[in-house]
Amino acid sequence: MPTLSLVTCTRSPDPALLSRVVAAVAALEVPAGWTREYLLIDSASGIPLVETDLIRSFLRDAPWARVLRTDAPGLAIARRLAVLESAGSLLVWFDDDNVPAPDYLGAVIRVATERPQVSVWGAGRIHVEFTGPVAPWVEREMRPFFQERRHAADEFGSAQHWATFFPVGSGMVTRREAIVRWAAASAQGRYSLTGRSGTRLSAGDDAQIVFGAVAAGELVGVVAAQSLVHLIPPARCTEDYLARLEFGLAASLRVARAECFGSEHLAVREDLSVIAGVRAALKARRVHGADGARFARFELARRLGAVAGTLQTQHRPEPWWLRAAIAAMGLR
Repeated sequence: MPTLSLVTCTRSPDPALLSRVVAAVAALEVPAGWTREYLLIDSASGIPLVETDLIRSFLRDAPWARVLRTDAPGLAIARRLAVLESAGSLLVWFDDDNVPAPDYLGAVIRVATERPQVSVWGAGRIHVEFTGPVAPWVEREMRPFFQERRHAADEFGSAQHWATFFPVGSGMVTRREAIVRWAAASAQGRYSLTGRSGTRLSAGDDAQIVFGAVAAGELVGVVAAQSLVHLIPPARCTEDYLARLEFGLAASLRVARAECFGSEHLAVREDLSVIAGVRAALKARRVHGADGARFARFELARRLGAVAGTLQTQHRPEPWWLRAAIAAMGLR
């Protein structure tokens, strides 16, 4: 009987969020003819997860689940451990703030069976739930930034630039061949992105999994019937946090593309890029009215991140003005 490997990688998670995640995982309907396992990867949590009442209780009721721990932090390290220890031909990745719908796995098996050319796919419907009060501008403007999406139909394809049909990390599904290929490249240093680690908000390993599939000639996409809730606590909704996240995502996306497709795709023109960023920031001030200043900051953070990421791929030092701008805006 084939196995579905469900995986959550986490480090010192919020117990209130994690309790909803593991409850949702326990409630998932397993398609006929399949079995499941759940790997909870403890990425150097301050208090080991197996010592918490929540996980002890969960494991007593879920014999198909186990906790694995790594003492080295970093999402890429945790993911590689999951790949090594898992048994499934399909791996379904739920973040520690993802609450999948009970029928999530049914759509996973349908796509795996009907579309063998698709090797990485994910949720086409993601609803953002703020777990506490947030500022009106966050509620009004930032849901898409937190991966909210509403695809009415399945969409698949390939592209060397981020596309609307690309899956995000929340609820991502990978065929074993695709994720083993990523894990090998990551372990060998051909992929340098490690995912979020400590206070650094760079990411990109999700993108590298997707771009790696495209580079191998495979399709990626989103599935409308795969639905989940993305839990966002208010602490992730501050202006400072979001500016740092914009910077980190933009930088890591450039690195991901370059390492998958080659740095020749990313010729950098720092002066023009920054000029474009200033223009975009000025436009943001006009469009967003009273909230314009913060959105201008986000635009500049994104542009500066793109320049920093491209320079990294070319092993070029950051010029003084870029370092000064990053420091002045508190982006690292």
